[in-house]
Amino acid sequence: MSEKRLYLIRHGHTTWNGPPLRFQGQMDSSLSDNGRAEAIALGERMPYQPDRVISSPSLRCRQTVDCLFNRKPDETERRCIEIGLGWFEGHLASEIEEKDREALRTWQERPWDGAPWGGESLLDLQNRVVAGITDIIAGIAPGERVFLVVHGGVLRTLICFLNDMPLTEYTNIPMANLTLLELTAEGVKRGGRNIRNVKPEDMI
Repeated sequence: MSEKRLYLIRHGHTTWNGPPLRFQGQMDSSLSDNGRAEAIALGERMPYQPDRVISSPSLRCRQTVDCLFNRKPDETERRCIEIGLGWFEGHLASEIEEKDREALRTWQERPWDGAPWGGESLLDLQNRVVAGITDIIAGIAPGERVFLVVHGGVLRTLICFLNDMPLTEYTNIPMANLTLLELTAEGVKRGGRNIRNVKPEDMI
C-alpha cells in the first residue's frame, strides 16, 4: 500500500443545512450548535494531530478544522471549495421553487443535466477538484499525515472519478456531515478505487 495517505472529511452541520434548507454553494455559512458539538466530539476520537491540515477557504470548513483539532488550517485550497450554485446561493429551496420550479427540480433530481444560472456544472467541479487534490497528494511527504476538510459536492465528484462512476451516480452517494474518507495514492487516477469510508479508529 502507498505510504501516502490523505484523510478527507465533509464539514459539520451548518445553520443553512436546515431545516429549512438554504443553498450554500460558495457563500459562507456558520456551523450550527449541533454541528460544532458533533465536530468537537469527533475530534476527541482522533488518534493524533495531523502534520498538516488543509481546508476549503469556506468559513464552515475552517470552523470544522477548529472544532476537530483546536487549530487553524495550515493552508487553504481554493479548488476544493464547494460547487458554485449561481443564483440559488443564499436562497431557501422554497424561494427558488416559487421563482423557477423546474430549475429546482432539475438540480435536485438530475444535477448532472445542468447548473443553476451563473453556477458550475458537476463536470467543472470534478475537474478542478481532481486538479487540486492531485497537487495536494504530490506535495505529501512519505509518512506525512495530512487532513483535508471540504464539502459534500467535492467529495461526491471525487468518489465518482476514483471509482470510475458516471456523474449520474452523484446523488446516490451517501454524504452525511462529517463523513470521513481515506485516500491512499501516489497520484489521482480515474478508476483507482483507492478511497474508502473510515472511522477515526481506522486512521494510520
